[in-house]
Amino acid sequence: MKTTRYHHDTLRRGSLLLALLGTLALGACEGSKAPPFNADGTVFPDGPVTPRDAGGPADVWTWVGDATVCGSISRVPELPPFDMLLALDTSYSMDFKEKWLSVKAALKVFAKDDSFASMGVGLQYFPLRAQCKVGDYEQPDVPIAPLPLIGTDLVTSLEKQRMSGGTPMVPMLTGVLNYARAWAKAHPDRTVSVILATDGIPDNTCLVGSGKSPPNTLDNLIKVAQSAVNQKPRIPVFVIGVGSELTALDQIAAAGGSKKAFLVDTAKNISTAFLQALNDIRSILACEYEIPAPPSSELLLDYTKVKVRLTVNDKDEEFFHRVANAAACTGKGWYLDDDKNPTRIILCEDACRKSHAEGGKIALQLLHTGRYA
Repeated sequence: MKTTRYHHDTLRRGSLLLALLGTLALGACEGSKAPPFNADGTVFPDGPVTPRDAGGPADVWTWVGDATVCGSISRVPELPPFDMLLALDTSYSMDFKEKWLSVKAALKVFAKDDSFASMGVGLQYFPLRAQCKVGDYEQPDVPIAPLPLIGTDLVTSLEKQRMSGGTPMVPMLTGVLNYARAWAKAHPDRTVSVILATDGIPDNTCLVGSGKSPPNTLDNLIKVAQSAVNQKPRIPVFVIGVGSELTALDQIAAAGGSKKAFLVDTAKNISTAFLQALNDIRSILACEYEIPAPPSSELLLDYTKVKVRLTVNDKDEEFFHRVANAAACTGKGWYLDDDKNPTRIILCEDACRKSHAEGGKIALQLLHTGRYA
């Protein structure tokens, strides 16, 4: 296993490392003091250092006693590249108060912004001609592809849209999530999310439902959003509400693991606010970190003892607290993507914003105990 490094995009002005303080099931290191961090994020444990495998000194162990292993390893964890699938409301009401014109203008700026170059982006619209057909929504108008290569396609797609019809959000989100899940399975090294941008909630279209989609109601939309984060792979759903009285969208956002909707007030500059919402969403996506595998398959991590530490200006230390899940986020918390088989640590919104502060640094450390086979 080799140490990997990830150079963050221009969003993050300070260097950022994620730090886990954990113990393993055997407990022989309980209460032991962790070695200090080096400037580059590596750790030198006290005592003899033994590489675990032929991969080099990235995996280090300290012998204690006859056969017990007790020590520390350090990693600069990967921040997975992330992709956005934008589901845009093109219903008749989006023609009023220049809502669509403003959203389109914001997305044109977004498509040409070099700071988004590491992202993948796709576009889907609703309603489609066959409003209630889930299968049609499974095929985005612009499939996910990296910016800025896809930028011209995004602009061309946006220019073709005309406002009409209602808001069949349940079949739309069902189909969009089917595509997103298939994309995530085909690209397990990337984080995929859906961003729903709308000025309303499910209306009286598609109330009959079908074998693939339940009736188009707010309760069913919330259930579909919940399935996005409760199933594997996890697909968080963000909501951007284009209007001044769209608090019902908070329920959809919370169900989709993003706590609350981003509301864009039509009485203000819609384009600027919409672009800011996309930036805020990107900031949140930049706070999901892969948990490195332990240096030996014989070791079992005890995730009940994991800690996450933030250091600002290399001196002001702060520990983030663990919460059960996204819905339980309070203050500077974090949670695991899966309690039984976690692969990522996700910072809550407040912790995420804190970690983006200039000079902010989160270090990753795993304390381990075990025995050689």
